[in-house]
Amino acid sequence: MDETATPERTQFDQMLFEEPEATPAGDDDTFRLQGFEDNRLVHAATPLLGLVIRIRRLAAFDQVPTLYQQVVDDITAIDRSLIEQGYERPTVVAYRYVLCALIDEAVLGTDWGAYSVWSQHSLLSRFHNETWGGEKVFAILSRMEQSPERYRDMLEFIYLALCLGFEGRYKVMDNGRDEYERIINGLYRQIETWRAPDREQSLGSALDHVIPARNRLRRGFPIWGLGGLFLVAMGTVYTLYSMALDERMKDLLSVLDQLPT
Repeated sequence: MDETATPERTQFDQMLFEEPEATPAGDDDTFRLQGFEDNRLVHAATPLLGLVIRIRRLAAFDQVPTLYQQVVDDITAIDRSLIEQGYERPTVVAYRYVLCALIDEAVLGTDWGAYSVWSQHSLLSRFHNETWGGEKVFAILSRMEQSPERYRDMLEFIYLALCLGFEGRYKVMDNGRDEYERIINGLYRQIETWRAPDREQSLGSALDHVIPARNRLRRGFPIWGLGGLFLVAMGTVYTLYSMALDERMKDLLSVLDQLPT
């Protein structure tokens, strides 16, 4: 690790790599996901996706303001980097929205996060002036599914967000899990149509795509250099459900309307 790293950065890195005492005792299972190494949106978010896993496993955490600010800084850096790489601004805004919603749901789903400063100042409120993304994430998905060739990277990123446990509206919806699982398998089959031709074998089932491993990432890895290898903790893989857009989606859809089709 960089000797000039600040104490705050060091603590954040520990959340990503080595802090077994913060996780349930005896739980040393880690996971890795293969197949999206060339997706720049996934690559950019890899450290934060790993963080989502750590957050879900933390029974207690008392440095929420520090964590919040570091995540804000990292999302800002990702945003700037993707624009410099040539991604269209509406796509970056939609990507950032999904990323914020994923992290917010993970933090606010914990005992320590639900009653912290995060609940008053979520990432969605910071970057998008909203408090809950359970509806609009699926609005983004619905819009981008209309042009899958153009938005491959985003569709894959949303798929991974769901693999990491983002449920949105389906968390509280009657029979939501059944609809969720059915649609994610449809999205997976769609991704397979452009992924499988480049591979010797089919991607297999959605569950098979997440491969268990026992190797914890070591601190020597640079935080932005993890590429397509990151932690994924999941018990099941879910499904996207297509939905109609309603009045609560207007603000974000004004940006999504700029997306070329």
